[in-house]
Amino acid sequence: MHFLQELMERNVITDYLDSYLEIGSFTDDSANGLQVENSGTVDRIGLAVDACHESITKAAQAGCNLLVVHHGLYWGRQELVLDHHYQRIRDLIIADMALYTAHIPLDAHPEIGHNRVIAEHLELVDAEPFALYHGRAIGVKGRFNRLFSRTEAASEVEKVIGCRQGFLTFGPDIISTAAIVAGSATDTALFRELKREGIDLFITGEPKHGAFHLAREFGLNIFYGGHYQTETFGMKALGEHLHKRFSIPVSFVDAPCIF
Repeated sequence: MHFLQELMERNVITDYLDSYLEIGSFTDDSANGLQVENSGTVDRIGLAVDACHESITKAAQAGCNLLVVHHGLYWGRQELVLDHHYQRIRDLIIADMALYTAHIPLDAHPEIGHNRVIAEHLELVDAEPFALYHGRAIGVKGRFNRLFSRTEAASEVEKVIGCRQGFLTFGPDIISTAAIVAGSATDTALFRELKREGIDLFITGEPKHGAFHLAREFGLNIFYGGHYQTETFGMKALGEHLHKRFSIPVSFVDAPCIF
């Protein structure tokens, strides 16, 4: 009976995450949800961007029994348990630490998603969903509370996200509106949507080679804040939410990436 109660403790948390993040309602290459189970107890939750060996090691050292990540171990194809994949799974099992993944569902979440949280930090006005992905909006768009020059707007974004990785300046000189899609967002349909919606500044994470010519041809301003850095926002917000919901300790596990 004691074992059943312990098992339910983890399941209560992961079942809640499934519902709160609407895990089953998104088209995604990521196998979202519980990817590796543990023996059932959860004393501390770790939140990390990547299910890399560094995150797993640091989470284990912090005493986490459940690690929630944005980039998990399984991406819609068979993964042999070899090399780095073996090492990651081995250390999860040794630490008796479950692994839960939320990829697109976390991007799109209207309360604690990366894009929503960044928009709140930037104090965007009239923020609303943006950037359709398989019929679901995953980004956020809105207006700054005053007009900025391009240089001023970039400085405001840096105050929230950190040092830029790149800044393409092919759009308007005066910035009023902004749209946010954290991570890596370089897609012709998205750039077309930015142009059609009259977005003065697009904020995303990882610079891509092909984006340079697309941005110039569509006439867009794009601020790149780093794939990793822009996706820390939702993880931290989800951790705070879980702490309030379950009164359980949480730790943000920082395993920085230069991209």
